[in-house]
Amino acid sequence: MDKYDETHDIIVRLAGAKMRLNSHKGNIEDVEPDELFEMLKGEIEELGEAMDKGDIMHIIEEAGDIFNFLVGVVHQQVTLYRMRK
Repeated sequence: MDKYDETHDIIVRLAGAKMRLNSHKGNIEDVEPDELFEMLKGEIEELGEAMDKGDIMHIIEEAGDIFNFLVGVVHQQVTLYRMRK
């Protein structure tokens, strides 16, 4: 077992839960790419604030949020890549 397997699992599961909780906001990949990237940067700032406070649970939660915005950014690019001719 890779020493990071559990951490990856925690982030993915938390991100999935957060994605389901926020599903009422629409599909993340429908957000304009520039706005989505700004939202990702905002989540990174929130992670920094949680780290400054030493708030362990908030740090882990922010990792899930960052993961979701990163998935949205990459999903858009994968879609564009597949649509190219």
